[in-house]
Amino acid sequence: MKVISYRFHVGYGFILQALALQKYLRAIGYSVKHLKLFRPYNSYVSKEKQNKYPAFIWKPVAIYRKLKAIFSMEKKFFHELDLKFTKSLAIDNDKCFIVGSDQIWNPDLMLNMEQIYFLEFTNSVKKISYAASLGMQKWPKEFEQRVLPLLQKFHAISVREESSVKYLHSLGLNAVCVCDPTILHKADFYRKEFSLKKNSSEDYIFTFRIRENIPILCNCKTITVHLHNKKTLVSVSEWLSLIDNAEFVLTDSFHCVVFCILFHKQFAVFQNKGKEEGMNERFTTILGKTGLEYRILQDTETEEQILTVVKRPIDWVRVDAVLDEWRHYSANWLNNALIGENVQQMEDQNVHRR
Repeated sequence: MKVISYRFHVGYGFILQALALQKYLRAIGYSVKHLKLFRPYNSYVSKEKQNKYPAFIWKPVAIYRKLKAIFSMEKKFFHELDLKFTKSLAIDNDKCFIVGSDQIWNPDLMLNMEQIYFLEFTNSVKKISYAASLGMQKWPKEFEQRVLPLLQKFHAISVREESSVKYLHSLGLNAVCVCDPTILHKADFYRKEFSLKKNSSEDYIFTFRIRENIPILCNCKTITVHLHNKKTLVSVSEWLSLIDNAEFVLTDSFHCVVFCILFHKQFAVFQNKGKEEGMNERFTTILGKTGLEYRILQDTETEEQILTVVKRPIDWVRVDAVLDEWRHYSANWLNNALIGENVQQMEDQNVHRR
C-alpha cells in the first residue's frame, strides 16, 4: 500500500500525521510506504527572476536551493522517525493507494500536481482519501471541473473539515469527516514514541508560528518556534516536548492545536488571514466538536483578554470522550474502506449525525 501526503513544505504537522497514519495502518496488518515528494526545482526561484534572467543563471541557483532544503529537512525532521518512504509511483504489489492527510487537496499548494494527488495515474487499484484537506471552503470552478472526474473514480472519500463534506456532497460525491491521523492515537503513544519526559524547570509559554503574528505577553518567559525561521527550528521530539511541558501555548497551527488537546494543555489559536483565511475551517471542525471554539482569537485581543481565554478551565473528561468517539468512528471508516465493506452505510450515518 502507498500513502501520498503533501510534502512540499515540510513541517511538524505533516511529519506527525504521516507517522500516525503509517503506524496505524501497520498496526492493523498493512505494509505501508509514503510516497516521497519534493517541490519542483523551479519553485525555489521566483517567476520574476525566471523571466528576468536566462535559465543558465537561475536554474543552478534553484537546484542548489532545492538540494539544500532537502538536506536540511532530512537532518532536522526525519532522522528520528520510523517512517518508510518510496520514490516510486509504480504499482508493485499495491492493492490500494491512500491520499491524505493534511492540505493535500489545496490547489494553492499543489503546484500543478493534481494528477498525483487525485491519483490520475492509476485506475487498477483501490483509491481512498483519508482526512484530506481542501484548505478552503470550496475549489475555484476551473479546478473543480478538472478534478471532479478524478474524484468520481475513488472507492471512498473522507475529509478533515465538516465544510468539505457539504461541499463534496453538492458535487454529487459521497464523503465523510474523519479525524486527522494524529488523533487516531492518544497522548501516551507520542510520549512513548518520542521518549517525552516531564520537565520540572521554570514555567514558560510556548509560541509556535507558521504565518500569523502572535503577540508576546509581558512578564512571561516565552519560547518561540517559527516554522519559517530556521534558527528557531527544533526536532520533532523537542517540538512535542515544548508543547507537553508548557504552561500554555499560543499558535496559528492546526496540528499544534491537536497536540495541545491530546496533551491536555491550555492554549489559544490565532486565525489565518487574507488568502489563507479558508484554512480556518480546520480549526472550526476540531474546536467545534470539542466545544472549544472560544479559543479561536482574532489577533485584536488585549493581553488581558488572551489570558482570560487561555486560563479558562477545560473539561478534559468531556473532550477525551468526544475524541474517543471520533477516533473510533474514523478508524472503523478507514478499516471498512480498506476491505470494501459498509462504506456507504457509514457515510449515510455521518449525514444523520450532523
